[in-house]
Amino acid sequence: MKSFFVLCVVAALAFAGAAGAVEYSEPPEFESRVAEGDLPPVEARLPAEPYVVEPNEEIGQYGGTLRTVSIGTAVGEDYMVFDVMANLVKPSPDGSEIIPNVAEEVSPNEDMTVWTIRLRPGMRWSDGEPVVADNIMFWYEDVLLNEELTPTISADWQAAGEVMDVVAIDEYTVEFRYADSKPGVDHFLVHQGWPSLLMPSHFLKDYHADYVDSDVLDELVADYGYDHWYQLFGHKNSRWGQVPTEPGLPTITAYKMVEKDSSRRIWERNPYFWKVDSEGNQLPYIERIDNEKVAEREMVNGMIMSGDVDFAAFNTDIRNYPLFQEYQESGGYRTELWTSGMGTDVAFMFNQTIENPVLREIFQDNRFRQAMSLAIDRDEINEVIYFGQGVPRQYTVLPTSDYYREEFGSAYAEYDPERAGELLDEMGLDQKDAEGYRLDSEGNRFTFTLEYYDAETPKAPTVELVMEHWREIGIDAQSRQISGELQGERATANLMEATLWHGDKLVDVLFGWGATPLVPDVVTWSSSVWIEWSRWVQTGGEQGEEPPQDIMQLVDWHDGFQSATTDEERRSYAVKILEAQAENVYIIGTVGLSPWVVVADQDLRNLPEDVLWAWDTLWSTTRNPEQFFFDR
Repeated sequence: MKSFFVLCVVAALAFAGAAGAVEYSEPPEFESRVAEGDLPPVEARLPAEPYVVEPNEEIGQYGGTLRTVSIGTAVGEDYMVFDVMANLVKPSPDGSEIIPNVAEEVSPNEDMTVWTIRLRPGMRWSDGEPVVADNIMFWYEDVLLNEELTPTISADWQAAGEVMDVVAIDEYTVEFRYADSKPGVDHFLVHQGWPSLLMPSHFLKDYHADYVDSDVLDELVADYGYDHWYQLFGHKNSRWGQVPTEPGLPTITAYKMVEKDSSRRIWERNPYFWKVDSEGNQLPYIERIDNEKVAEREMVNGMIMSGDVDFAAFNTDIRNYPLFQEYQESGGYRTELWTSGMGTDVAFMFNQTIENPVLREIFQDNRFRQAMSLAIDRDEINEVIYFGQGVPRQYTVLPTSDYYREEFGSAYAEYDPERAGELLDEMGLDQKDAEGYRLDSEGNRFTFTLEYYDAETPKAPTVELVMEHWREIGIDAQSRQISGELQGERATANLMEATLWHGDKLVDVLFGWGATPLVPDVVTWSSSVWIEWSRWVQTGGEQGEEPPQDIMQLVDWHDGFQSATTDEERRSYAVKILEAQAENVYIIGTVGLSPWVVVADQDLRNLPEDVLWAWDTLWSTTRNPEQFFFDR
């Protein structure tokens, strides 16, 4: 991987050169507001050196409302495509490198104990207030170090068992000072969105116990129907990444929220947005985002086919590709296939720390997980759901990864129900009832329930096929769809026997740095591999259950990866983790590297071609979606 410091310097010089060669322009409605004295001139609203966006296709034109549709509030909402994170740094389009974004520079000292973050001088929040180092200091001093707001501090911000110090050097510069070498801080910053390090402190202080008289704050808390001040603070700071999900919250993203009710949310162009195109036109081009909330995917499909949606990607799974194509002329849209950045679209997980002792013993036996993987007919899934366009494979990193080995993708991924049955017999699940289902150690039919949230990838049809595959080897598997909210509650409470999600976090910019599902380091709603072991690691042994030695070895390798100072060292640790996954199949993959269906209005322009659609690369953020425009 290239030196991040070199990338910062080169990119900053390129941006400075481009910015200095142009005069700035702005949307027409802002020109009238400037003339009326309602807004400062565009030059005063932009940072000294704006981020310059080279167009994907062409210089755009201003105007229009982009209509989107969503089926949930936790994940998979198409308004998020518009630079949702706006973090200090972001991934390159292929996910192999890290490039500047909100920050002009993020760089370490020689021994990586100090990381310097320099913001863009002159950058402003959507209400016109300056974006300065104090915004990061507020996050550090008043949120991260406040036990009511942050009961547990992430390992990202610790070294040698000590929480880092954050020091403001000047108006736009802070230093993260660690007690020991801390490689990879730039990687942590790529996906650091909850909460973002950059907070509108001038707004949020009005809802923080350290800044507001207790009587006044108590009255506010009661008015909003909460019991504690930190609940109100969370409400006022509500956002997905940096995109505000409550009206009034200042933002640095391209759009600020202006309206919200039970069925619709509206964002309008941010007059202080910090990006311009290569001719100096302030972005974004599109004026407004109108997001409608619906109950289920079929409603999304109907709106797409009738032409009521201008952009849809999160809930347009591959099964509907022929249907979307059939109606695209009458609906006034086009259907594109982007590249999925997911190692597997559906990844199955068995909770090895479930309280049920019979299930726990079975789930912890790697022969069980190997058998369940061998019983899956991935070729059938690929043909039936993906029209043969996906790749049957195990849950592992993408082939473009520096850590990839071919054997990782094929481990226990062949269809071999006979071998699967033999492994189950070896475990002692060799007895069956009159209907052919296997019996557990207590003589009862062995059964479990797989609970899952159906969003983004084609999870429901995959489950239907896999349930049948498992029944063919005598496993009485049940499934139940639940909401995203219930998924979060049950998974983190260790109540799920089995679940699934899609297989992301498999690109080098994220694998090993973020919370990886292959290591029990954090308790997360999207995983039920080893909840109580994760809780033990996350809390330093204060809660949860101490993992066995082989699982702690994964934690040690992960720690080694994050403390390594060379690519070679990191590669050695990553390969060990991936070898363990290949043999033990902690997570079972199905089909990955599949095409991703994107629906766009026939007049929508500047959509990217070279983008990996996945959380790892923050969907289309790498290709600056603020430049999308309507050619009308």
